[in-house]
Amino acid sequence: MSIMDAIRGLWKQEQQNWTLLSVAAPAVAQLPGAIPYGTSVNPHQAYVTVNMRSMAIAATRVGWNRFHAALYTQATLGMRDGSVATIQSVLSPDFLRNLDPKRIQNVLQIDRTIFGPVPYIGTKVSYETGVFAVKHADLAAPFLSCLTDLASAAGVALVSAAKPFIEPIKTGIELLTGTHDATSLEIALSRDLQPPTTGWFALLRETQQNLNGTKLSVDANNFELRDNGNSVSGVPYLVFSVDGNPTRPDWAQIPDLKAAYADFTKAATAGNQNAAEDAVKLFRRRARLSPELLRTHAEDVVAVIDDEFKRLFPGGGTSGPAVGMTKVTHDLGQLKVRFRAPQ
Repeated sequence: MSIMDAIRGLWKQEQQNWTLLSVAAPAVAQLPGAIPYGTSVNPHQAYVTVNMRSMAIAATRVGWNRFHAALYTQATLGMRDGSVATIQSVLSPDFLRNLDPKRIQNVLQIDRTIFGPVPYIGTKVSYETGVFAVKHADLAAPFLSCLTDLASAAGVALVSAAKPFIEPIKTGIELLTGTHDATSLEIALSRDLQPPTTGWFALLRETQQNLNGTKLSVDANNFELRDNGNSVSGVPYLVFSVDGNPTRPDWAQIPDLKAAYADFTKAATAGNQNAAEDAVKLFRRRARLSPELLRTHAEDVVAVIDDEFKRLFPGGGTSGPAVGMTKVTHDLGQLKVRFRAPQ
């Protein structure tokens, strides 16, 4: 059985004993212009990000003396070029290693982005995550470190960068969780977000009936889950947030755009206007076809490369370059894009 099958199966089997609730957002900063919490994200209007804030693995069901814990997430969504993107995340930091079930810390602050930002175009976003325990063994920790490094290299925001890592990470997770007497799935969530709704959420291994009358909130300092001001203890849970932002600050990390811009700076530095113009045309084409950008923002990014070309070659095709007197901007991220409101 695959880890995704295990997550879906456990969620289907035990969801009557688990509760997913919206909780009041703590006083933490959002990006300028972010969609207010509690709002549905409209297609082509924002980039969606999921952040895992904290988790509690108290009352764990494992029977081993020592174990490692890891959070695995897989999200799939349709992109505007018609493709279906898959983004995976594996988190197993040092404080989730070599745990003693009898002396386990109740709340573990994670505060990591596990998905996004990705453009939401109205297609279904399938989101599945699970916390699994791995029995302590000589190779367990190094293997987890390898998977974590792979996932870190893949990233959680750029679909094109993550694509080569999909199968290696998936294979590693299957190998790690394939032995039933050495792994245990502790917490699982399988949801379709259509549309995504911004906000803070808590998944607890507790029935809805037992939660009646509770007033859950999240501590702004360590994202601990609280009930009427008191720490929630003895119950495993996850706290995560869903954000929608109308801009994409990491746009300059899109691999296709970085490569085209590298060609442009090389040509501009050499004073080769024809080659620089060819690179600009390639950049325009890649930006407009990129599934990583909303359509409005593709044009905004194109505008900034056009402005850079005009700055370096102010006379167009007649007067030649001004490169000798004008410094070439080698870092794409230094170009200031004015993102308009998505249309």
